[in-house]
Amino acid sequence: MRSPPQIDYAIQTRIRQRSPKMRTIALYGTVAALITTALVLFSTQGGPAFASETYGRLHPPHSQPERQGPPVAHSQSHIGPSKLPWEFDHRRDGRRYGLSEDQCSLAFPELYKEVDRAVEYRRRVGNVTLEDLDVGWRGDGIVRAMIHDNQLYIIDPHGVWDHNHRPRTIATMHALNRALSAASEPLPDIEFTFTVHDDALPGPDNNHTTLAFSRLAQQESLWLMPDFGFWGWPDVGLRSYSELQTMLDQNEDDFLDKMPKLIWRGSLSVGSHDARAGLIEHSEDQSWSDVQTLDWSNKTDIDSKLLTMEDHCGYMFTAQTEGNTYSGRLKYLLNCHSILLSHELRWIEHFHHLLQPSGDEQNYVKLKRDFSDLPRKIKNLLKRSNLQEAEVIADNARRTFRERYLTPAAEACYWRALIRGWASVQGFKPQVWEESEAEDDWRGGKRSKNRMRGAPFESYAIMEQVEWNIPAKPRRVCIED
Repeated sequence: MRSPPQIDYAIQTRIRQRSPKMRTIALYGTVAALITTALVLFSTQGGPAFASETYGRLHPPHSQPERQGPPVAHSQSHIGPSKLPWEFDHRRDGRRYGLSEDQCSLAFPELYKEVDRAVEYRRRVGNVTLEDLDVGWRGDGIVRAMIHDNQLYIIDPHGVWDHNHRPRTIATMHALNRALSAASEPLPDIEFTFTVHDDALPGPDNNHTTLAFSRLAQQESLWLMPDFGFWGWPDVGLRSYSELQTMLDQNEDDFLDKMPKLIWRGSLSVGSHDARAGLIEHSEDQSWSDVQTLDWSNKTDIDSKLLTMEDHCGYMFTAQTEGNTYSGRLKYLLNCHSILLSHELRWIEHFHHLLQPSGDEQNYVKLKRDFSDLPRKIKNLLKRSNLQEAEVIADNARRTFRERYLTPAAEACYWRALIRGWASVQGFKPQVWEESEAEDDWRGGKRSKNRMRGAPFESYAIMEQVEWNIPAKPRRVCIED
């Protein structure tokens, strides 16, 4: 029997000196040892090329995520049980916008409640129709858009150029486009609208269907999307949501080293005046309070009182109050390793179901809307004997929100789940192409030419228009001195 050429010459010599039966046994044993060695080397070097390209940045899991949550009914259910050797690590994966949908389900199993609720509602009342996409019911601050082949197209940006709607619209479009461009899998084609108003459905008519930042419980026709602040809110000093998380990871004090006070800054000239007035009343002249009002029309007042969000996170306790509707500050405060105190919230955002006011997973302290129980609760939290127990609330909040469900990766996963959920109850096929004006044919005749509807986001982000002349005139930007 001829020995394999890769067996060492000395080994072959020893084998030849033995009996035929012993040589055969020894030969098989040697070959088996070489195969075992090769497999060990193979496994430690990352496997074949196709596997390393797909899973090269993923690490085998030691356990499943602690928060498994209920099965996802619509937005993610097509995926099935994950077999990937991977688990979410916020330091490695928190800004991975292109997680696969399998990874999105594994990392954020409890994120998609609002998508599933909206899908269930449409299944009860009927699929989304083309008539639902009319933007005429809103005077301004609403956009009609389309997604085709994982590309975002702007069809009708309806009244989004003023100083309030413009930054919200641009931020929302950028966040959605980031989730699309990072997608590792094809998404369905959809046509939809989104509004950037605080109150998406003003007045008694609550039947319009659109994407919105928040909703009341009875506004079932609204589909909740991440608000513009997940991209950035620079006009109030929050340059970038991701930057805030970076700053906190780098600079935030330990909980027990923070200032043992309650921090809040805000205006009383908002829709939720009652809640804010209650906070002012029940924290006034208290040693544990740094609660102050702001007059946004008074520069001197702003300069003397305004604090950065990073400064807010330097306090043990932060206060949350609704504003005209929801309050954009909540997601930022939940990034602090602090204890959030909030009245019961009427306006729902896409992550509110993750707030836990009691139990082992408690991640904030719930108060009455008028804050009348604030003094009693905060004094109890500040007792020296209770501080370590209170710190668990801050630990739970950081683990749940900053390190998982409010990461940029989670936001991108939610956008894609929202698209799939909408597509599952979309009662029409989006019209991607439209006929443009006839052009001269080289034969001297006329020929029609198809073009895609709307403007691709790449051009809209520059021109902020769907149609423009060539050469284009300089566009006017609504920025006040």
